[in-house]
Amino acid sequence: MKKKWKIIIILVSIAFIAGIGYALYILYMPERDVRDEKGIEITAVAIFDSFTNNENKANAAFLNKAIQVTGVVTNVKKNQAGQTVVILESGDPVFGVNCTFKEDPGAIQNGSTISFKGICTGFLSDVVINEGILLKK
Repeated sequence: MKKKWKIIIILVSIAFIAGIGYALYILYMPERDVRDEKGIEITAVAIFDSFTNNENKANAAFLNKAIQVTGVVTNVKKNQAGQTVVILESGDPVFGVNCTFKEDPGAIQNGSTISFKGICTGFLSDVVINEGILLKK
């Protein structure tokens, strides 16, 4: 019985140490900067259509990759963290391409066409792009 408890304690200790190591790795991992990456160039309508037509295929093509998106602005707002969030027209009356900017992009007007680069993090009714940087107003 004592041998069984020793093995359990050793396994729990190894799992605990591995968990701490992984948490420290994630905590101190260098921040990704899309300025240095070549982005996949695409329009807002095309990337939205990709996700709505075949989400698995779109995830394989775009998820966690640098994306350079061009489209027409339908809404500009601030999130709870004070970051600028821009929604681009997608052809769908309700949903679009949602980009949260890393730095303040300045004044962006509804109806204007912009290009930005960011990291695609998935599809939640909107295509979600984070760490955005403005390329062209």
